[in-house]
Order: sequence, then structure tokens, then C-alpha cells
Amino acid sequence: MKLTKDFSLAQRINIEISGQATKDCVKFLNNIYENFEKKLDNPDYTLKVIVTDKIPKINKVVSLGKDAYYNENTLILNSGHFFIRENDKTLTVGIPFRVKRGRIPFKRNTSGRHITDEIVEPLTNLILLNCDAAFVHASSIYSNGKADILMGWRGTGKTNAILKDFESKDIWSDDLAIIDSNGFVYPYLRPIRLYAYNLALLNKKYIKDHKLNFKSKITPPWRPVHYLPLKKKASVKKAELRSITYLNNPDTKNIAEDAEDIMIFEQSFFEHYKIMLQHSGIFSVKKSVKEILNNL
Repeated sequence: MKLTKDFSLAQRINIEISGQATKDCVKFLNNIYENFEKKLDNPDYTLKVIVTDKIPKINKVVSLGKDAYYNENTLILNSGHFFIRENDKTLTVGIPFRVKRGRIPFKRNTSGRHITDEIVEPLTNLILLNCDAAFVHASSIYSNGKADILMGWRGTGKTNAILKDFESKDIWSDDLAIIDSNGFVYPYLRPIRLYAYNLALLNKKYIKDHKLNFKSKITPPWRPVHYLPLKKKASVKKAELRSITYLNNPDTKNIAEDAEDIMIFEQSFFEHYKIMLQHSGIFSVKKSVKEILNNL
């Protein structure tokens, strides 16, 4: 099935997803990115993601053992993924139609979650850092012209905190909040990922209508039971930061350092991609989460 999804983030980055994918993958991506802003006419950076089995042919190859090989602008992994630096403002990423994930010893059709969670989000995290902004592992709420960020390690209660305010406040993010070095927060309107332990805070009728009690019994604990759509697009495109609360340690004096530690931990699975991208010169990260937040 043809895949086409374009949107922008933080008034800086365009993301273009295309190629051929399964019907379930296309449906998932349409649902995830439904409320994101339209493409910008003049973005600071563009990330192009293509689902394809056509691997580029390159010369002047430098081999990284059995893991990858590259030339001056293309990095190709043995998994079939590839990265092309088209110019200083554009990175193209290729994802094969079938991928091997986790410990399962065979390839499966590429899922929407592989594209979003394992490719787009960690790469966007790196790109944001080069655009004077950062992802923070946090929920965010907009109210009265400003935004509040609730940061914490996984399982801390970020999602439960915003579910309590779901009907009354403007939720801007569930798991990843975007903040720039000038102290502005931007919406990241991915639907709320609900796990079994979140369901108690939902409306009973909603649980029944979507058969969530049954789904929670057959869904592995590491997978979301349901994606709860945010009610609408953000009322404004950015807002001044009012507060960052570190749920695990509200008295911390090191928000910037804590935020960086959490993001490194959350996306440690992507570290090998990052190392190869930097080693090959295809993409280098200029700043860190700590540096962005230290300027606030």
C-alpha cells in the first residue's frame, strides 16, 4: 500500500514519510500523526523516511566490519536500513519493507511503531539538538498561555498525571515534550499510549466501547493496550515554559542534567546508529539536551 505522510515539528523540521507499507502500518502512521502541523515552506531541516528494499549502490566504500559500510554521503547497514546526507539540511533514511526486531529470528513486515519509535523519534531528537531545541521525556500541558512539563523516568506516572486532566486541559504531549533554548514549549501531539496500569483512570464507557479490559489481558505488558487520541490540534503553535517538574525528584537542582540522563537511557537502543552516523560523517550532533536546557 502506498505510504505518504508529511508534517512538521517545533516550527523547525519537516518530516516526510513515503514508500510502500502494509495497510496496518499506513493506518497506524495516519493515526499517530493526525494532529501534527503541516509542512513548513522553509524548514531548518528536513528528515525524509522511505520504506523501500532498493538499497543505494555506492563507490569508495569504507567497511565497518559486518555491520555497515559507507562513503562520503551514504551509510548502509546490514539490516537494509540506509542514511543519505543529501545536503546540510536534509537527511534521507531508508527502511526495508521487512525487518528483524527483538529476539525473533526472522523478519516481519515493517510496523508503524518501528518507523515512529525506533527511527523517526530518535533521529528527530538528534536533529532538534542541532536546531536549538530538544526532546524531554515528559508529558506537557498547556493552560492560560503557558506550558507545564512533567518529566520522569518510565513508569513514574507522567501519563496518569495528564489523564487526570484529560477532559479539562489542553494536553500537548504524553511521553515526549519539545522545548527550545529560548524557553518555548511546542506540541508533540502523538496519541497517548495507554498500558494496562493506565486504564483505571479512563471513563468506564470508553473502556467498554473499545473493549480495553479484554485487550489488556491479551496484550504483552511492554506494548500499549490502546492509543488514546488527543482531542484536537493545539490551540497555539508554541508557548512559554511555566515550569518543569521532575516527578522522581521534585527538589532537584540539576534539571538539565537529569533530563539528558533520562533521554540517553530512553534511546540507548539507538546509540549504535548515532555512533555510525557520526563516525561516517553522515550526521553529527552539535549540542546536547543539557546544553539546550542550561540556557533557560
